[in-house]
Amino acid sequence: MGRHIFVVGGGLAGLAAAIEAARRGLRVTLAESHAYGRDKVCGEYLSAEAASDLEALGCGGWVDALGPVPMRRLALLASLRGRDSGEARLELSPPGPPSFSITRRALEAFLAARARASGVTVLERSPVRSLEARAGRYRYRAGDAEGEADLVIAAFGKRSSLDARLGLPRAHKPEAYGAAKAYFQGGPGVLDTDVELYLIPGGYVGLNPVEGGRIGMCALLDGRDATSDWGELSARFSQCAPLRRRLETLGAPLGPVRGLARFGFGPQKLVDIDAAAGTVTLFCGDAARMMPSFTGDGMAVAIRSGRLAAEAAASRDPAAGYRRAYAAEFTSRLFWAGLLHEAFLRPGVFQALAPIVGRAPRLVDRLYAFTRGR
Repeated sequence: MGRHIFVVGGGLAGLAAAIEAARRGLRVTLAESHAYGRDKVCGEYLSAEAASDLEALGCGGWVDALGPVPMRRLALLASLRGRDSGEARLELSPPGPPSFSITRRALEAFLAARARASGVTVLERSPVRSLEARAGRYRYRAGDAEGEADLVIAAFGKRSSLDARLGLPRAHKPEAYGAAKAYFQGGPGVLDTDVELYLIPGGYVGLNPVEGGRIGMCALLDGRDATSDWGELSARFSQCAPLRRRLETLGAPLGPVRGLARFGFGPQKLVDIDAAAGTVTLFCGDAARMMPSFTGDGMAVAIRSGRLAAEAAASRDPAAGYRRAYAAEFTSRLFWAGLLHEAFLRPGVFQALAPIVGRAPRLVDRLYAFTRGR
């Protein structure tokens, strides 16, 4: 058995890293703070490009096992002037095979089972209490477990108690965004398209069906307006006329609204090298950098970056190898996604450009491709 890899965080990035590392003959321990089988604040839109990564991880049967909903068409909607005027709508059909909508609850539980089957030691309800580097190894304590590892893969998402310890910029500054997640009763024809994305000042709200017949809603909000109170959220959403009408047809959420505060989309860290201790940490998924939510590519980026981190961990020079691979894979799409994200935060810009984009399907295809992997 080769190096011992300690993966901090058992979301999509961490699970992908753990499975890939195990398949490469490394000994892997993964620590997840919570138990699997819980909903998360996420748009739950999995790009088609993720299929090849899941296949490479030995998880090609996930579609038959989980029953995700195919996503082929989307509509972008905005309202500028008051409650019932100034609306803009743009319907798109992204090129290539369909994407899928699948809950994080279902996909992560599936991947966790595959990780265990691959030989990964999966520790649930095991937040990392300490992580110390000395003499070329890490000493960790996660839940009731203790151990040593040769390399750490940090996949702990948008926020972690380890942010300051590992020198992430977000540990020392307020972040600009918040998010809210809810589910509604679904059914045939509830939505006009597979995905409806509503642009509101300072953010956007996405609606799409998920497995089991529900409709998932995920909202990106200005951090100053972040809340999980449905009364406050619905009052704000009602300022966008088409969104107000849609929510009236959906009714009340099924259960409590989940909220997430204080996160951003700026770069965090790819590699941490402790020269004195002789240790290396690789960062993947949202711990490295978040993909702007509107692209619907965040889940695929998490899986892909987790695999890249594991591939690098098995190499002679993990730090250099990971930097090269990450840059080659993500630099271009993060640049374009960032530009488009800024435009999406301004409904007036979208309203002005929608007629032009609607008459230029090739432009849509190009912009879509710019935010996707190869």
